[in-house]
Amino acid sequence: MTPNSTTARGRRGERVAAEYLRQQGYEILEITFRSGPGEVDIVGTKQDAVVFFEVKTWAAVPWSELEYAITRSKRARITAAAQLYLAGAPRLRAYHVRFDLLLVSPKEGVVRHIENAFA
Repeated sequence: MTPNSTTARGRRGERVAAEYLRQQGYEILEITFRSGPGEVDIVGTKQDAVVFFEVKTWAAVPWSELEYAITRSKRARITAAAQLYLAGAPRLRAYHVRFDLLLVSPKEGVVRHIENAFA
């Protein structure tokens, strides 16, 4: 993986996003949860919520447009992966579930957090 590859940029964005979430009081449970149907970039908790985060770090798309980059099929894959994660984590079943979007500007490292981005 080259330092400027899409995958490398995405991983850097996930690290920036995870640090942002820790500063906001989230406990990070997992980074890059992969399952058969899909992937969740970050899983975290805060108070009574378990949050599944999708992180977008794209240099080719204007930062202001990243929130529109999650297609219906991508949402379905994230939701299916989240359901599998919860099935393996009985202690989280009483938590409120939320799907958030974190937009990371690759050059500035600025994070825009959109709560309840989709269900």
